[in-house]
Amino acid sequence: MRIPSIIILALAAAALAAGSATAGGAKGSGFFKTSNGKIYCEWASSNVVCGIKNGKLKPAPKNNCKGIDYIGGWLAVNARGSSKVQACSGDAGPFANPSRTSTLKSGATKRLGSTSCKATTSAMTCRNAAKHGFTINTSGTYKRF
Repeated sequence: MRIPSIIILALAAAALAAGSATAGGAKGSGFFKTSNGKIYCEWASSNVVCGIKNGKLKPAPKNNCKGIDYIGGWLAVNARGSSKVQACSGDAGPFANPSRTSTLKSGATKRLGSTSCKATTSAMTCRNAAKHGFTINTSGTYKRF
């Protein structure tokens, strides 16, 4: 059933956002975007998820979503490990709170514990200490590394 899946994912996201920081993690959570307002990101501890406002990733990830919404893709990276494409969602993710989303000016870097994100006018690059991460452009193209 769809509703319980959404509730479970929302509770998991809230727990992640409310959790205390681990070694190398940044406390709290929040939202930020590029100066052109097209790429939005959400962070909790050293975990970052970014997506394109009113857009989809190119190439589009496979729609293997069962019981939750296919969103066309967000990119995610945590404090350790490889970046991932998230095609499915049970919540609004990086677009959940536009009124509380700060703007990361072009050329600025936001440090989130052991993860950092650097903005340009039309792209966001996020990476962890192991140098895994992604670059996402407002056109929808992306690169994982």
